[in-house]
Amino acid sequence: MQGRRAISMLNSVLWDQGISKANKKNIYNTVLKSRTENMLLATEMDYWRRSAGKSKREQITNDRVREIMGAEHTIVDDIRTKQLIWFGHVQRMPGHRIPKQILPWTPRGRNKRGRPRRSWREGVDKELENREMTDDLWLNREEWRLCIGKRRRTF
Repeated sequence: MQGRRAISMLNSVLWDQGISKANKKNIYNTVLKSRTENMLLATEMDYWRRSAGKSKREQITNDRVREIMGAEHTIVDDIRTKQLIWFGHVQRMPGHRIPKQILPWTPRGRNKRGRPRRSWREGVDKELENREMTDDLWLNREEWRLCIGKRRRTF
């Protein structure tokens, strides 16, 4: 039900013909993927365990299974890296571009009771803090890419 609520709040953005399909896909990826991290991790580990031929009954840690299969990063790590790549890209855009204008936007409406959910921007800020990166590092594209672990293509 929460997914439907998020989609209904984004209704005006989704129906806007001025916003490209690529930007709408980015919104989908950031909104819906961030809410399903645990399910993604569980599915990923189920895949790696089956691929390695290891059962949960064998009590092998997830890290050991990843080591056996040669999986260096989790899918959530990959998603967070992609979010940082996109964040830096949007921050370097000129101010008249729609993604640049949407990034600081907060939807209006009432919040549910209890602890508020973490916003996409708060997630990016937390990831920057975890990686010990400064917020203005995005100004230098090469340094930004090196810090987030994305190497430049050489072909």
